[in-house]
Amino acid sequence: MANIYDYLEWRGDVTFDMRPFNDVDNLVLSILVYLDFSGVVPSEDQGGSVSLGDACKSLLQKGGGDVAPFVRSVTGMDTQLVRLAAESQRFGDVRLSAYADIVDPARALQFAAIQYDLPHAGTYVAFRGTDSTLVGWRENLMISFRITAAQEEAARYLERAIIRADAPEHEASIMVGGHSKGANLAEYAAASCSDHLRQRVTCVYSNDGPGMAPEVMPQSTRQILKDKLRLIVPVYSVIGMIFARTDEKRMVVASTASGIDQHDMATWQVRRDGMQEVDELSPDCQRLNKSLAAWVDGIPLDERERVTNEVFDALQAGGASTFNQVGATPEAMQQVVRALGTTDERTRKLAIDLIQRTIDSSVGAMRNATKHAFEDAVGRLLGARPQRVGVVPTRRGRPKIKVYIES
Repeated sequence: MANIYDYLEWRGDVTFDMRPFNDVDNLVLSILVYLDFSGVVPSEDQGGSVSLGDACKSLLQKGGGDVAPFVRSVTGMDTQLVRLAAESQRFGDVRLSAYADIVDPARALQFAAIQYDLPHAGTYVAFRGTDSTLVGWRENLMISFRITAAQEEAARYLERAIIRADAPEHEASIMVGGHSKGANLAEYAAASCSDHLRQRVTCVYSNDGPGMAPEVMPQSTRQILKDKLRLIVPVYSVIGMIFARTDEKRMVVASTASGIDQHDMATWQVRRDGMQEVDELSPDCQRLNKSLAAWVDGIPLDERERVTNEVFDALQAGGASTFNQVGATPEAMQQVVRALGTTDERTRKLAIDLIQRTIDSSVGAMRNATKHAFEDAVGRLLGARPQRVGVVPTRRGRPKIKVYIES
């Protein structure tokens, strides 16, 4: 089974004038926007552009041959993928410009975007998905009750990009896309820009991104964008099915991962000119999505904001700015638990579930440094019965926090 690494080796020497842009090219550009190109790719105010090959070489030099310090996601992107793309004839000469990267906790804003100008293939505007910051994850829940600052920022950015693409040196075709929250930003931006600018957009790629809450945006992006909207999800899609409209057409693709790990685009299966499609979502995934939809529907619109703020105010109570920092010290965890103690049961359960699902391999250090404090804190939080908390490996080797209830 092949993935985008294989695709870059197969198609690396095939330029866009030889083979047109396809769905897999969209994956490559949507994953590369997770790189922090600060100081490498010019901003909108600076103007100018740099080739993908040169930009990636600069990052590799800054990182001592490793791009890991510049990856702003939980995707499987690594140095090999970046090298393959940068050294290929297909992507190496793509011009990168108008890089934006904003994190503003005061506005609950995490936003990043880039403009790719493709030789003989038009322009692709990519929005970055959620990074590891608590600000970014707060935004993920905020789409359930309001238009977010990132969505508004994306709409303004896309309008400026379309206007820039009117310049003689750019091709006519304008594509928009992203992954996860970045896909939601792409959908919202394209659906929200003015009619005459939207006419310039030929395709909007949503790669496993959440939709819009109908209470917030009654007219779906599909109704506005019609056949321009291309929804792509893995066979086990959770994030990409949040606020999904049942009548929407979407492409379901195979993945080498299991469960929610299929959200990682690097695990999606591809062919030489497209995706490896399957008939439908897995039965287990369909059951989970029904449960999640029922959970969201069970919270009135005017309550969603309160629950979201309580969860993330508590997670940040110990001074953390990312999920990995929530349990960095016993003192920080105690602050989080103390803040959660003033919330209702639904909020506490959501907060614990978020920590469990998003903590990565750094939990190994937490096992030694904060295990006893975490056990004691969660024990008091969940009730009076004796309890213990363990860190257990999954089949993919990723640790998982598990609470054991003992009689």
